[in-house]
Amino acid sequence: MIVALHEAPRGFFKTDPPYDSDGLLRFVRKTASLGFKAIEIGPLTDYSSIDGERLRRLLDQLNMKRSVHVGGLFDASKFASTEEEYGRMKRQIRRGTMLCDEIHSSLLSIHPPFFEGTCEPGEEFSKTAKARFFKLVKREIEFARRYNVKVALESFCYRPFIFRNIGDFGQFVSKFRLEELGVLLDVGHLYQARICLSEAVHVFKDRLMDVHVHDATLGRDYRKATHLPIGKGAIDFSILIRLLRAVCYEGWLTLEVRGSEKEIGESKGHLQSLIARR
Repeated sequence: MIVALHEAPRGFFKTDPPYDSDGLLRFVRKTASLGFKAIEIGPLTDYSSIDGERLRRLLDQLNMKRSVHVGGLFDASKFASTEEEYGRMKRQIRRGTMLCDEIHSSLLSIHPPFFEGTCEPGEEFSKTAKARFFKLVKREIEFARRYNVKVALESFCYRPFIFRNIGDFGQFVSKFRLEELGVLLDVGHLYQARICLSEAVHVFKDRLMDVHVHDATLGRDYRKATHLPIGKGAIDFSILIRLLRAVCYEGWLTLEVRGSEKEIGESKGHLQSLIARR
């Protein structure tokens, strides 16, 4: 397993996401200076200003592995009912695939839509959102295949996202062949949503392509309860490493931590020490 970095918080290394091309290059250099050997580019709200050729040359120079993540908070209600939101998400995913091609990355991960507000959407409306999302994912998988890019779906499988639970999420991804769609497991959000990490690892063991790592508590406000530096929450990461070893996972542990430079460096060191244990 290798520890990667994703989504720097505001002010981290004197950078300020969302990045323009120069800002992203500065972030990559600083990430390498901390000893990271892999980086996940994104989530960026607009990829249009990124010079992929310059970014690829720098990543090659630093000998860094790379992937691309299409984040963004896409409104499931608008996604289900309007062409504008559907088209916005399609453009983001399509640009993410093209960025993968430009920087020679073989993995694109995407974030599912979510329902804004506190009102529970009706069952038919939820079905429409999932049906349209299935259509979009299928088309974008086919497009990404032309560039030898694999696609993974991030494991937001609870409300307010379009998936109600881990079974609902699993049913969605099972409609695709293993080689078509993988899973990006986000352990911090799963833990905060009280979803058993052991169950999630074993359910998706054959599809695991990446793991987002951040500490978390069981607090109700996910904005305060997640993306904590390792050791600031309640997750036992030694157990997580054992779970991943048990299913022969050898991929990335991608830090998605909102903390100081010192806390991010310490989080990286803690994970690497756990990986080194046998």
